[in-house]
Amino acid sequence: MAVINRDEVLERLGGDGELYVEICGLFRRDGQMLLDRLRSSLADSDLDGARRAVHAITSLAVNVGAEGLHHLACRVEQAGRAGDVAAVEGYLPQLERQLHAVLKQLPTTA
Repeated sequence: MAVINRDEVLERLGGDGELYVEICGLFRRDGQMLLDRLRSSLADSDLDGARRAVHAITSLAVNVGAEGLHHLACRVEQAGRAGDVAAVEGYLPQLERQLHAVLKQLPTTA
Protein backbone atom coordinates (compact mmCIF):
# COMPACT_ATOMS: atom_id res chain seq x y z
CA MET A 1 0.00 0.00 0.00
CA ALA A 2 1.34 3.43 -0.94
CA VAL A 3 1.84 5.72 2.02
CA ILE A 4 2.27 8.75 -0.22
CA ASN A 5 0.36 9.89 -3.28
CA ARG A 6 3.21 11.28 -5.31
CA ASP A 7 1.16 11.59 -8.50
CA GLU A 8 -1.34 13.96 -6.90
CA VAL A 9 1.40 16.22 -5.59
CA LEU A 10 3.27 16.17 -8.88
CA GLU A 11 0.07 17.20 -10.63
CA ARG A 12 -0.26 20.18 -8.26
CA LEU A 13 3.38 21.05 -8.94
CA GLY A 14 2.94 20.94 -12.71
CA GLY A 15 5.06 17.79 -12.96
CA ASP A 16 8.11 19.40 -11.36
CA GLY A 17 9.84 16.33 -9.91
CA GLU A 18 12.84 18.30 -8.68
CA LEU A 19 10.60 20.60 -6.63
CA TYR A 20 8.84 17.56 -5.19
CA VAL A 21 12.19 16.10 -4.12
CA GLU A 22 13.04 19.43 -2.45
CA ILE A 23 9.72 19.36 -0.57
CA CYS A 24 10.42 15.78 0.49
CA GLY A 25 13.78 16.97 1.81
CA LEU A 26 11.97 19.49 4.00
CA PHE A 27 9.78 16.71 5.35
CA ARG A 28 12.87 14.61 6.09
CA ARG A 29 14.52 17.56 7.82
CA ASP A 30 11.52 18.66 9.90
CA GLY A 31 9.22 15.67 10.38
CA GLN A 32 10.91 13.96 13.33
CA MET A 33 11.84 17.31 14.89
CA LEU A 34 8.16 18.33 14.89
CA LEU A 35 7.13 15.02 16.42
CA ASP A 36 9.75 15.54 19.13
CA ARG A 37 8.46 19.10 19.66
CA LEU A 38 4.93 17.72 20.03
CA ARG A 39 6.10 15.27 22.69
CA SER A 40 8.10 17.92 24.50
CA SER A 41 5.19 20.37 24.47
CA LEU A 42 2.88 17.74 25.93
CA ALA A 43 5.44 16.89 28.62
CA ASP A 44 5.60 20.60 29.51
CA SER A 45 1.78 20.89 29.50
CA ASP A 46 2.11 23.35 26.61
CA LEU A 47 -1.03 22.58 24.62
CA ASP A 48 -0.54 25.59 22.35
CA GLY A 49 2.94 24.37 21.44
CA ALA A 50 1.59 20.87 20.85
CA ARG A 51 -1.12 22.25 18.54
CA ARG A 52 1.45 24.24 16.58
CA ALA A 53 3.69 21.19 16.16
CA VAL A 54 0.89 18.93 14.98
CA HIS A 55 -0.42 21.64 12.66
CA ALA A 56 3.02 21.81 11.06
CA ILE A 57 3.03 18.00 10.69
CA THR A 58 -0.38 18.27 9.02
CA SER A 59 1.01 20.79 6.53
CA LEU A 60 4.12 18.73 5.81
CA ALA A 61 1.98 15.67 5.18
CA VAL A 62 -0.17 17.50 2.62
CA ASN A 63 2.91 18.86 0.88
CA VAL A 64 4.36 15.38 0.20
CA GLY A 65 1.05 13.61 -0.48
CA ALA A 66 0.99 11.59 2.76
CA GLU A 67 -2.78 11.30 2.92
CA GLY A 68 -2.98 8.85 5.83
CA LEU A 69 -0.60 10.91 7.94
CA HIS A 70 -2.52 14.06 7.03
CA HIS A 71 -5.86 12.60 8.14
CA LEU A 72 -4.38 11.28 11.37
CA ALA A 73 -2.64 14.59 12.13
CA CYS A 74 -5.95 16.39 11.52
CA ARG A 75 -7.60 14.18 14.16
CA VAL A 76 -4.76 14.93 16.57
CA GLU A 77 -5.07 18.63 15.82
CA GLN A 78 -8.83 18.52 16.50
CA ALA A 79 -8.23 16.77 19.81
CA GLY A 80 -5.70 19.45 20.72
CA ARG A 81 -8.12 22.25 19.85
CA ALA A 82 -10.70 20.55 22.07
CA GLY A 83 -8.15 20.50 24.90
CA ASP A 84 -8.16 16.68 25.02
CA VAL A 85 -4.55 16.09 26.04
CA ALA A 86 -5.17 12.39 26.73
CA ALA A 87 -6.41 11.87 23.16
CA VAL A 88 -3.42 13.73 21.71
CA GLU A 89 -1.06 11.59 23.78
CA GLY A 90 -2.97 8.47 22.74
CA TYR A 91 -2.40 9.27 19.07
CA LEU A 92 1.37 9.69 19.45
CA PRO A 93 2.43 6.06 18.74
CA GLN A 94 0.26 5.91 15.63
CA LEU A 95 1.46 9.34 14.49
CA GLU A 96 5.07 8.25 14.89
CA ARG A 97 4.49 5.02 12.92
CA GLN A 98 2.81 6.92 10.11
CA LEU A 99 5.53 9.56 9.99
CA HIS A 100 8.27 6.92 9.81
CA ALA A 101 6.39 5.02 7.09
CA VAL A 102 6.26 8.22 5.05
CA LEU A 103 9.97 8.85 5.60
CA LYS A 104 10.76 5.39 4.19
CA GLN A 105 8.84 6.09 0.97
CA LEU A 106 9.97 9.62 0.19
CA PRO A 107 12.01 9.89 -2.99
CA THR A 108 15.53 11.28 -2.91
CA THR A 109 15.77 11.84 -6.66
CA ALA A 110 13.34 13.12 -9.28
